[in-house]
Amino acid sequence: MTIEMLERLGEWLRELSLSGETGNAAAWAVVLILSALPALGLLWKGRSRLDWLLPLASAEILAGLFYLVNPTLMTTEYGARPMIGLAAAGCAAASLLAWAVLRCLKKILMAELPGRTMERLLRWSALALAWMSVLAQGVGLWQEIQRTAESNTALDARALLPTYLVLGILALMDLLPTLLCCQMLRWGGRLALRMEEDPFGEDTVSLAERLGGQCVRAAEMSVGICVAGNLLQFLLLPVLHTARFNVSFPFAPVLLAAVLGLLCRYFRRAKAVSDDNGTII
Repeated sequence: MTIEMLERLGEWLRELSLSGETGNAAAWAVVLILSALPALGLLWKGRSRLDWLLPLASAEILAGLFYLVNPTLMTTEYGARPMIGLAAAGCAAASLLAWAVLRCLKKILMAELPGRTMERLLRWSALALAWMSVLAQGVGLWQEIQRTAESNTALDARALLPTYLVLGILALMDLLPTLLCCQMLRWGGRLALRMEEDPFGEDTVSLAERLGGQCVRAAEMSVGICVAGNLLQFLLLPVLHTARFNVSFPFAPVLLAAVLGLLCRYFRRAKAVSDDNGTII
């Protein structure tokens, strides 16, 4: 929901409220119905101490709608009116998301099949992370292209084409480490599923070792991408009309690679101990 839509909602509720007693009652009914929506979460099976987040979200929605209808009560010092709806929506969304995430986490930790649950969790998390990253990079690329065009109005689109092309390549290169992280999450899910089926089997250990090597290569690619992006801009600097050089460390891919690599070594040692115990018995 955009800021303009929230402002129009507040204006419509204000007009409805000022239209008479019937309109005022209808406006309050709309406000109360919208504010009560988080209470639907109470229908979720089982009660939890986390449910206090639901009335908090309801109160945030109620306050946001009230100030949208009466913006002068909040904007006497400065022009904060456009931010009222966005602030209220952000607070309510954060409260509801916190409730949903923590309730789901509790359910996950109590799962009867932890390996299968972990595989599904990692698979869907990887898909969600990939989708959000692609969306964020696409929006960022479009904004960067717009800023470049606005700051070089004397040039036509053909002259700016090399710059646009490099911006697109850099956006893709920024996206690749995140996509590699998503792939490593999926690899971890496959390993978790195999662990549940046969934790000390040779196939499980072999899969862990293969995944460890793949994670190392993914980390190497992530580090190399950062170097290549800066080098590309340096080589094409004479034809570019905007440039941004980053000295960054792909923390997430390298950390995941290290963790999964050490975990794979642990499986090999655990299998050796299991084989020794089996021999003694």
